[in-house]
Amino acid sequence: MEDSPKLIKVHGVFINTFEGLEAKFLEALNGWKMVKGLPSVYAIGPLMPCEFEKVHQKGVPLKWLDDQPNGSVAYVSFGSRTALGRDQIRELGDGLVRSGFRFLWVLKDKKVDREDEEGLDEILGIELVGRMKGKGLVVKEWVDQREILGHKAVRGFMNHCGWNSVIEAAWHGVPIMGWPQFVDQKINAEVVSKGGWGVWNQEWGWKGERLVKREEIGEAIKEMMNNESLLIKAAQVKGAARKAISVGGECQVTLKTLIGEWKKNAKNI
Repeated sequence: MEDSPKLIKVHGVFINTFEGLEAKFLEALNGWKMVKGLPSVYAIGPLMPCEFEKVHQKGVPLKWLDDQPNGSVAYVSFGSRTALGRDQIRELGDGLVRSGFRFLWVLKDKKVDREDEEGLDEILGIELVGRMKGKGLVVKEWVDQREILGHKAVRGFMNHCGWNSVIEAAWHGVPIMGWPQFVDQKINAEVVSKGGWGVWNQEWGWKGERLVKREEIGEAIKEMMNNESLLIKAAQVKGAARKAISVGGECQVTLKTLIGEWKKNAKNI
Protein backbone atom coordinates (compact mmCIF):
# COMPACT_ATOMS: atom_id res chain seq x y z
CA MET A 1 0.00 0.00 0.00
CA GLU A 2 3.05 2.33 -0.26
CA ASP A 3 1.52 3.95 -3.37
CA SER A 4 -1.81 4.53 -1.61
CA PRO A 5 -1.31 8.32 -1.24
CA LYS A 6 -1.10 8.59 -5.05
CA LEU A 7 -4.49 6.92 -5.42
CA ILE A 8 -6.36 9.94 -4.07
CA LYS A 9 -5.45 11.74 -7.30
CA VAL A 10 -7.42 9.33 -9.51
CA HIS A 11 -11.19 9.18 -10.03
CA GLY A 12 -11.70 5.50 -9.28
CA VAL A 13 -9.96 2.17 -8.72
CA PHE A 14 -10.80 -1.15 -10.39
CA ILE A 15 -10.02 -4.28 -8.38
CA ASN A 16 -10.08 -7.89 -9.52
CA THR A 17 -12.37 -9.14 -6.77
CA PHE A 18 -16.07 -9.53 -5.98
CA GLU A 19 -18.45 -8.93 -3.09
CA GLY A 20 -18.78 -12.60 -2.25
CA LEU A 21 -15.03 -12.84 -1.66
CA GLU A 22 -14.23 -9.74 0.38
CA ALA A 23 -17.29 -7.61 1.04
CA LYS A 24 -15.91 -6.25 4.34
CA PHE A 25 -12.64 -5.14 2.75
CA LEU A 26 -14.49 -3.35 -0.05
CA GLU A 27 -16.73 -1.66 2.48
CA ALA A 28 -13.68 -0.56 4.48
CA LEU A 29 -11.97 0.85 1.39
CA ASN A 30 -15.03 2.77 0.23
CA GLY A 31 -15.64 3.98 3.78
CA TRP A 32 -12.13 5.48 3.99
CA LYS A 33 -11.29 3.19 6.90
CA MET A 34 -8.01 2.10 5.29
CA VAL A 35 -6.97 5.06 3.12
CA LYS A 36 -8.49 8.45 3.84
CA GLY A 37 -9.60 10.25 0.67
CA LEU A 38 -9.43 7.11 -1.48
CA PRO A 39 -11.69 7.40 -4.55
CA SER A 40 -14.44 4.88 -5.15
CA VAL A 41 -13.27 1.28 -5.45
CA TYR A 42 -15.08 -0.89 -7.99
CA ALA A 43 -15.06 -4.69 -7.82
CA ILE A 44 -15.09 -5.98 -11.40
CA GLY A 45 -13.95 -9.56 -10.84
CA PRO A 46 -13.32 -12.35 -10.87
CA LEU A 47 -11.25 -11.70 -14.00
CA MET A 48 -9.85 -14.93 -15.38
CA PRO A 49 -7.09 -15.17 -18.04
CA CYS A 50 -8.45 -15.47 -21.58
CA GLU A 51 -7.90 -18.72 -23.45
CA PHE A 52 -7.01 -17.62 -26.97
CA GLU A 53 -5.96 -21.10 -27.95
CA LYS A 54 -7.11 -24.20 -26.12
CA VAL A 55 -4.59 -27.02 -26.05
CA HIS A 56 -6.60 -30.24 -26.10
CA GLN A 57 -3.69 -32.60 -25.54
CA LYS A 58 -3.44 -33.46 -21.85
CA GLY A 59 -0.11 -33.29 -20.09
CA VAL A 60 1.19 -35.71 -17.47
CA PRO A 61 -0.44 -33.95 -14.46
CA LEU A 62 -3.95 -34.04 -15.91
CA LYS A 63 -3.57 -37.63 -17.07
CA TRP A 64 -2.42 -38.56 -13.57
CA LEU A 65 -5.38 -36.75 -12.00
CA ASP A 66 -7.75 -38.68 -14.27
CA ASP A 67 -6.64 -41.86 -12.52
CA GLN A 68 -7.28 -40.55 -8.99
CA PRO A 69 -10.57 -40.78 -7.03
CA ASN A 70 -12.77 -37.70 -6.81
CA GLY A 71 -11.74 -35.26 -4.09
CA SER A 72 -8.63 -37.19 -3.08
CA VAL A 73 -5.74 -34.95 -4.16
CA ALA A 74 -3.97 -32.04 -2.47
CA TYR A 75 -2.53 -29.69 -5.09
CA VAL A 76 0.65 -27.86 -4.03
CA SER A 77 2.17 -24.90 -5.86
CA PHE A 78 3.86 -21.71 -4.70
CA GLY A 79 3.67 -19.88 -8.00
CA SER A 80 6.27 -18.94 -10.56
CA ARG A 81 8.18 -16.44 -8.40
CA THR A 82 8.49 -18.26 -5.10
CA ALA A 83 11.18 -20.86 -4.38
CA LEU A 84 11.43 -22.43 -0.93
CA GLY A 85 14.81 -23.27 0.56
CA ARG A 86 16.22 -26.75 0.00
CA ASP A 87 15.70 -27.88 3.61
CA GLN A 88 12.13 -26.58 3.61
CA ILE A 89 11.41 -28.33 0.32
CA ARG A 90 12.43 -31.66 1.82
CA GLU A 91 10.36 -31.07 4.95
CA LEU A 92 7.38 -30.23 2.74
CA GLY A 93 7.89 -33.36 0.67
CA ASP A 94 8.05 -35.55 3.76
CA GLY A 95 4.99 -33.79 5.17
CA LEU A 96 3.02 -34.56 2.03
CA VAL A 97 3.85 -38.25 2.37
CA ARG A 98 2.99 -38.23 6.08
CA SER A 99 -0.41 -36.67 5.43
CA GLY A 100 -1.57 -39.91 3.85
CA PHE A 101 -3.31 -38.06 1.02
CA ARG A 102 -2.51 -38.17 -2.68
CA PHE A 103 -0.78 -35.03 -3.90
CA LEU A 104 0.23 -33.17 -7.03
CA TRP A 105 3.22 -30.94 -6.29
CA VAL A 106 4.61 -28.36 -8.70
CA LEU A 107 8.13 -28.00 -7.35
CA LYS A 108 10.18 -24.86 -7.94
CA ASP A 109 13.75 -24.96 -6.64
CA LYS A 110 15.10 -21.74 -8.16
CA LYS A 111 13.52 -18.33 -8.68
CA VAL A 112 15.08 -18.13 -12.15
CA ASP A 113 13.78 -20.96 -14.34
CA ARG A 114 16.93 -21.30 -16.45
CA GLU A 115 18.92 -22.04 -13.27
CA ASP A 116 16.50 -24.79 -12.24
CA GLU A 117 18.33 -27.72 -13.81
CA GLU A 118 18.64 -30.27 -10.99
CA GLY A 119 16.54 -33.42 -11.02
CA LEU A 120 14.16 -34.57 -8.30
CA ASP A 121 16.69 -37.04 -6.87
CA GLU A 122 19.16 -34.22 -6.22
CA ILE A 123 16.55 -31.84 -4.79
CA LEU A 124 14.52 -34.24 -2.67
CA GLY A 125 16.93 -37.09 -2.12
CA ILE A 126 16.58 -40.60 -3.51
CA GLU A 127 15.04 -41.99 -0.31
CA LEU A 128 12.20 -39.43 -0.22
CA VAL A 129 11.53 -39.76 -3.94
CA GLY A 130 11.19 -43.50 -3.42
CA ARG A 131 8.63 -43.04 -0.63
CA MET A 132 6.60 -40.72 -2.83
CA LYS A 133 6.07 -43.31 -5.54
CA GLY A 134 2.47 -44.41 -5.73
CA LYS A 135 1.39 -41.60 -3.40
CA GLY A 136 1.82 -38.49 -5.45
CA LEU A 137 3.19 -36.78 -8.54
CA VAL A 138 5.96 -34.18 -8.45
CA VAL A 139 6.61 -32.06 -11.54
CA LYS A 140 8.94 -29.17 -12.26
CA GLU A 141 7.50 -27.95 -15.52
CA TRP A 142 4.75 -25.38 -16.11
CA VAL A 143 1.23 -26.67 -15.56
CA ASP A 144 -2.22 -25.37 -16.49
CA GLN A 145 -3.33 -24.42 -13.00
CA ARG A 146 -6.89 -23.60 -14.03
CA GLU A 147 -7.33 -27.08 -15.49
CA ILE A 148 -5.88 -28.66 -12.36
CA LEU A 149 -8.06 -26.68 -9.94
CA GLY A 150 -11.09 -27.51 -12.03
CA HIS A 151 -10.38 -31.24 -11.95
CA LYS A 152 -12.77 -33.37 -9.91
CA ALA A 153 -9.89 -35.20 -8.19
CA VAL A 154 -8.55 -32.04 -6.52
CA ARG A 155 -9.85 -31.38 -3.01
CA GLY A 156 -7.49 -28.75 -1.57
CA PHE A 157 -4.84 -26.26 -2.66
CA MET A 158 -1.69 -25.47 -0.65
CA ASN A 159 -0.16 -22.26 -1.97
CA HIS A 160 1.51 -18.90 -1.29
CA CYS A 161 -1.73 -16.90 -1.56
CA GLY A 162 -0.74 -14.95 -4.64
CA TRP A 163 -3.89 -13.13 -5.75
CA ASN A 164 -4.19 -14.94 -9.08
CA SER A 165 -4.08 -18.29 -7.28
CA VAL A 166 -6.70 -17.11 -4.78
CA ILE A 167 -9.03 -15.95 -7.56
CA GLU A 168 -8.59 -19.20 -9.50
CA ALA A 169 -9.25 -21.31 -6.39
CA ALA A 170 -12.35 -19.24 -5.62
CA TRP A 171 -13.61 -19.69 -9.18
CA HIS A 172 -13.32 -23.47 -8.91
CA GLY A 173 -14.43 -23.73 -5.28
CA VAL A 174 -11.21 -25.30 -3.97
CA PRO A 175 -10.28 -24.74 -0.28
CA ILE A 176 -6.90 -23.14 0.36
CA MET A 177 -4.15 -23.81 2.85
CA GLY A 178 -2.22 -20.56 2.73
CA TRP A 179 1.50 -20.17 3.35
CA PRO A 180 2.21 -16.56 2.32
CA GLN A 181 5.79 -15.63 1.51
CA PHE A 182 5.97 -12.03 0.25
CA VAL A 183 4.33 -8.62 -0.15
CA ASP A 184 0.51 -8.68 -0.16
CA GLN A 185 0.21 -12.42 0.36
CA LYS A 186 -0.44 -12.10 4.11
CA ILE A 187 -3.44 -9.88 3.37
CA ASN A 188 -4.67 -12.38 0.81
CA ALA A 189 -4.28 -15.23 3.29
CA GLU A 190 -6.33 -13.26 5.80
CA VAL A 191 -9.09 -12.77 3.22
CA VAL A 192 -9.24 -16.52 2.65
CA SER A 193 -9.10 -17.56 6.31
CA LYS A 194 -11.63 -14.96 7.48
CA GLY A 195 -13.87 -15.97 4.59
CA GLY A 196 -14.03 -19.47 6.07
CA TRP A 197 -12.90 -21.33 2.95
CA GLY A 198 -9.23 -21.65 3.81
CA VAL A 199 -6.71 -21.93 6.63
CA TRP A 200 -3.58 -19.91 7.40
CA ASN A 201 -1.01 -21.20 9.89
CA GLN A 202 0.40 -17.84 10.95
CA GLU A 203 2.96 -19.42 13.28
CA TRP A 204 4.78 -20.77 10.23
CA GLY A 205 6.06 -17.28 9.47
CA TRP A 206 7.14 -16.25 5.99
CA LYS A 207 10.26 -15.60 3.92
CA GLY A 208 11.84 -18.65 5.53
CA GLU A 209 11.73 -17.18 9.06
CA ARG A 210 11.65 -20.69 10.45
CA LEU A 211 11.94 -24.23 9.18
CA VAL A 212 8.46 -25.71 9.35
CA LYS A 213 8.78 -29.39 10.23
CA ARG A 214 7.28 -32.30 8.32
CA GLU A 215 5.04 -33.29 11.22
CA GLU A 216 3.38 -29.86 11.26
CA ILE A 217 2.94 -29.86 7.50
CA GLY A 218 1.46 -33.34 7.43
CA GLU A 219 -1.10 -32.49 10.12
CA ALA A 220 -2.02 -29.20 8.43
CA ILE A 221 -2.68 -30.96 5.13
CA LYS A 222 -4.86 -33.50 6.92
CA GLU A 223 -6.84 -30.65 8.48
CA MET A 224 -7.44 -29.00 5.12
CA MET A 225 -8.39 -32.21 3.34
CA ASN A 226 -10.70 -33.49 6.08
CA ASN A 227 -12.46 -30.21 6.85
CA GLU A 228 -15.95 -30.41 5.36
CA SER A 229 -16.85 -26.86 6.39
CA LEU A 230 -14.02 -25.50 4.23
CA LEU A 231 -15.38 -27.40 1.25
CA ILE A 232 -18.93 -26.17 1.82
CA LYS A 233 -17.83 -22.55 2.15
CA ALA A 234 -15.57 -22.83 -0.90
CA ALA A 235 -18.55 -24.04 -2.91
CA GLN A 236 -20.49 -20.96 -1.78
CA VAL A 237 -17.62 -18.70 -2.84
CA LYS A 238 -17.57 -20.46 -6.21
CA GLY A 239 -21.28 -19.75 -6.64
CA ALA A 240 -20.76 -16.09 -5.75
CA ALA A 241 -17.88 -15.83 -8.24
CA ARG A 242 -19.95 -17.26 -11.10
CA LYS A 243 -22.91 -15.04 -10.22
CA ALA A 244 -20.75 -11.91 -10.08
CA ILE A 245 -19.83 -12.07 -13.78
CA SER A 246 -23.09 -13.54 -15.05
CA VAL A 247 -25.63 -11.53 -17.04
CA GLY A 248 -27.04 -8.97 -14.64
CA GLY A 249 -24.36 -9.73 -12.06
CA GLU A 250 -22.53 -7.15 -9.95
CA CYS A 251 -19.67 -6.79 -12.45
CA GLN A 252 -22.01 -5.97 -15.34
CA VAL A 253 -24.10 -3.60 -13.23
CA THR A 254 -20.99 -1.77 -12.00
CA LEU A 255 -19.54 -1.33 -15.48
CA LYS A 256 -22.86 -0.14 -16.94
CA THR A 257 -23.21 2.42 -14.16
CA LEU A 258 -19.66 3.67 -14.69
CA ILE A 259 -20.08 3.96 -18.46
CA GLY A 260 -23.25 5.96 -17.90
CA GLU A 261 -21.42 8.33 -15.55
CA TRP A 262 -18.52 8.73 -17.96
CA LYS A 263 -20.87 9.60 -20.82
CA LYS A 264 -22.66 12.11 -18.62
CA ASN A 265 -19.41 13.73 -17.52
CA ALA A 266 -18.12 13.85 -21.11
CA LYS A 267 -21.13 15.91 -22.17
CA ASN A 268 -20.43 18.42 -19.42
CA ILE A 269 -16.82 19.01 -20.47
